Amino acid sequence: MKPSSRMDYALKALVDLALHQGTGPVTVASIAKRQTIPVHYLEQLFNRLRRKGIVIAERGPRGGYRLGRPAGDIAVNEIFQSLEPGGLFQHNGSTRDPATTVWRQVEQAVQTTLEATTLETLAAQVRDQIPSGVNHPFTFHI
Repeated sequence: MKPSSRMDYALKALVDLALHQGTGPVTVASIAKRQTIPVHYLEQLFNRLRRKGIVIAERGPRGGYRLGRPAGDIAVNEIFQSLEPGGLFQHNGSTRDPATTVWRQVEQAVQTTLEATTLETLAAQVRDQIPSGVNHPFTFHI
């Protein structure tokens, strides 16, 4: 199972945003450049995330985006539900079907992990990867 590119890009962009909290709004173009994400695609993702309150847009010449709440208050599951409302799996079998039962258990385990993981958790992992002396986040892999 591999996450969608939409989810992968969103997590990279949001962690980048979390790493820049406190420096003012961050432009989509700067995040896109650092994380090698197409600007147009990132704008679409941020529009969806803005409607869910995960990010806040600030207009003007020094505008950009910032997180809607502290990074520690934004669970990855909330981001996932905002971008993938259909969930991880499509359940076509009966509840007595062993395959359906196991996939539901897997989905519950994944959901539990996504609920327990916040943007701050991911940002802390990235901070630990940044070589000393580097003052800005580099392209990273989550």
